[in-house]
Amino acid sequence: MNRQEIVRRLQGVFPPVVTPFNRRGDVDEAAFRANVERYAGIGLGGIVVAGSTGEAPYLTERERLRLVELARAILRPPELLLAGTGLESTRETLRLSREAVARGADALLVVTPGYYKSRMDAAALQAHYRAVADGVRRPILVYSIPQFTGVHVATPTVAALSRHPNIVGLKESSGNIRHIRRVLREARRGFRVLVGSAVIFLQALRAGASGAVLGQAGFAPDLCVGLYEAFRSRRLAEARDLQRRLVLLAAKISLPYGVAGVKAALDAAGYRGGDPRLPLTPLSPAERKRVAAAIREWRAGLEF
Repeated sequence: MNRQEIVRRLQGVFPPVVTPFNRRGDVDEAAFRANVERYAGIGLGGIVVAGSTGEAPYLTERERLRLVELARAILRPPELLLAGTGLESTRETLRLSREAVARGADALLVVTPGYYKSRMDAAALQAHYRAVADGVRRPILVYSIPQFTGVHVATPTVAALSRHPNIVGLKESSGNIRHIRRVLREARRGFRVLVGSAVIFLQALRAGASGAVLGQAGFAPDLCVGLYEAFRSRRLAEARDLQRRLVLLAAKISLPYGVAGVKAALDAAGYRGGDPRLPLTPLSPAERKRVAAAIREWRAGLEF
């Protein structure tokens, strides 16, 4: 796909796929492929590889690139392959981004640098993202997740970055719907906003967001896609009901347990999750039972 087509396709639901590990702690490529194969062709906008739910900070650069290669061999247009390539330095982010593009990434999800967070002001962030956007042949999205990085990308900064021809969108995971509304008002026309919070998914769509990157889409893709399609078809009562169910799943799995909870939910839903990589720790047996019960309850009540 060319750049224009990629930007047009940046809509809908994107699961940030988990990175399964084997007993030695290495990436389980067979399990990863099995998950991606199940996501292909079911109505998703695409997938995100090496995002936060994919434990990107704990992956080597070689592992990230290998995941891009594995996913590219499975995923076909019009579904998009987004790759997380944000590192602490601009130089290394640019290098990894170029390598990900060479291996087939359609667009790049670039998280804010956060180690020197007190110095990551508007000028620093704009210089960082513009340098990356100038140096790659695929579009990039600014990835703001201040609850992890400690860096909030303010609305005027997003609006200024949106004027760069190769910075095409924002993945905003703070859950702040007011900020998202301001961004949608002030960014250039056609700038894509994907939200990373299940709690505000429907609100964000109503405000004009293009879609979402949701951990819940990894283990409940039909629920997330169903919500998006109900909204697009103006079936708002159905969309509100599915949003309520999505929030319940988030409250029982993702919010209390994080990545380990998402991986346990994948196991309970018939995907391949497994344990996270240290220093993240797996759920206790009792916690895994609670996650499995939440999956059963959701399945028993889901109707389309």
